Amino acid sequence: MAKEPVEDPLVAAAFDKDKHADLASMVAQLSPDEAQFFLGKLERALRRRRIQLFGYLVAMLLWASSMLVALAAYGLMTGVLPYMLFLVPFLLVGLVLFGFGKWADRVGGKSAPRKGAPPP
Repeated sequence: MAKEPVEDPLVAAAFDKDKHADLASMVAQLSPDEAQFFLGKLERALRRRRIQLFGYLVAMLLWASSMLVALAAYGLMTGVLPYMLFLVPFLLVGLVLFGFGKWADRVGGKSAPRKGAPPP
């Protein structure tokens, strides 16, 4: 089952620095309603990418701190399977990235167009 892309190709072109001039000429030709619709899509895409970046940073900091805690606990523990503590940081990173990814998809996904905006 193929998943459709979240971003519009024109919105994705806004993030490519080589296509900025082409995109500016295309946006200049739009009517005010169409430009407002495109601006809404671009704002959602920017918000989505910002959430993803914040999720990566949170996951990285969480991984580093939980690895230090796991290393300290490994040094203090004796007994069977203390090395299993090193799986916990990766589990936490996976959960954080999954959660932020779902949140970013919900924020940047297809939502109802603004009032007065043309249909897609």
